[in-house]
Amino acid sequence: MSGGRRIVVVGGSQAGCATAAALRRFGFDGEITVIGDELHRPYARPPLSKGILGGTEPDDSVFLSTADDLDIVGGVRAVRLDVVRKRVELSDKDCIRYDGLVVATGARARRLSQYADEITLRTLDDAIQLRERFDGAREVAVAGGGFLGFEIASTAASLGKAVTVVDQIAPLAGRLGPLLSDIVLIAAAEAGVKVRVSTGGVELGRSGHGGDRLQSADGAVLAEADVVVTAVGDVPNVEWLRGSGIALNGGVVVDGDCRVSPDIVAAGDVTSAPGVGGRYGRTPHWWNASEQATTAAATLLGREPDTWPGSRVPFFWTEVFGLRIRLAGHLPPFGEPVVIGGSLADRSVLLAWSPPDGGTGIGTAAAVNFPISAPKLIRLAEDPTARGGPR
Repeated sequence: MSGGRRIVVVGGSQAGCATAAALRRFGFDGEITVIGDELHRPYARPPLSKGILGGTEPDDSVFLSTADDLDIVGGVRAVRLDVVRKRVELSDKDCIRYDGLVVATGARARRLSQYADEITLRTLDDAIQLRERFDGAREVAVAGGGFLGFEIASTAASLGKAVTVVDQIAPLAGRLGPLLSDIVLIAAAEAGVKVRVSTGGVELGRSGHGGDRLQSADGAVLAEADVVVTAVGDVPNVEWLRGSGIALNGGVVVDGDCRVSPDIVAAGDVTSAPGVGGRYGRTPHWWNASEQATTAAATLLGREPDTWPGSRVPFFWTEVFGLRIRLAGHLPPFGEPVVIGGSLADRSVLLAWSPPDGGTGIGTAAAVNFPISAPKLIRLAEDPTARGGPR
């Protein structure tokens, strides 16, 4: 595409903004319009459950830097796509025409109930409102034992709240593996956090004492608190694409080049890509959003991308209960790790796992409160047989 043509990015997310930046980096000098449904400027989500929720970082620290030559339209939603006329219809009844389209509408929080006031944490406004709710609360319950759920629990505990985390499976084990998840659970227990597992499921109910409660399917109370937060995953924002002819399968279907159709690409949490056995699935994580953004921009411009999704070692991190955990490679890690540096007993350790298939593929590397740069951690995951430690 050359100058004078318009690319519309639907979604003021990290993926959307990163794609817009990549379009400029690849030399596109036409008009780029970014459409977002929030009134805030585009912002990063990872700090919301940490510094923003805890009040240790200013609210405006999350805003992303965007080029001055982007036309950012906020406070409106895309409600329909007309692929024949190449138009995006908006919630304010306006329409915007495109020559190239980037779908980056992300996802919204999955909910446990139909209650309009169910508390979730997905947006900046969610974080600010939850922070205010914490001010007058003594007890906090969190539904969901994933990264987000434990980050919320950690922040609440640091504010002096009595915290209970409830999930239907063993918390974090499916992402961190047994060793690292046990480290987190021990640290959580030391912070006074209770963890309950309800294999029959978890529901949100109303308490007779002015609060909410988490209960099992048979009504047994699992946790009762002044504030109950739901952190049970997300749902891709694809409703506006129904009836457009765009393929949907748990998200917007993309190929290995993030292509949806000849003039449409997608990136981020909204995408669904083929995986093992041909099954489609999403990877709702900031690393995937960043990787796909570069590929999507190159594909839309007919350029060769720097990298393809999945071609680089993924990188993850979380901060909970005094633990700064950074991971590179395959999750969850497979088998027993090798201690490269530090000490498990001191909770300052560098670990490496072999590839899950026992071959020469990508393994896993993890740093728990251990000083190592992200590039070095990634290199260790690429070659987990290395035993020399960081250099």
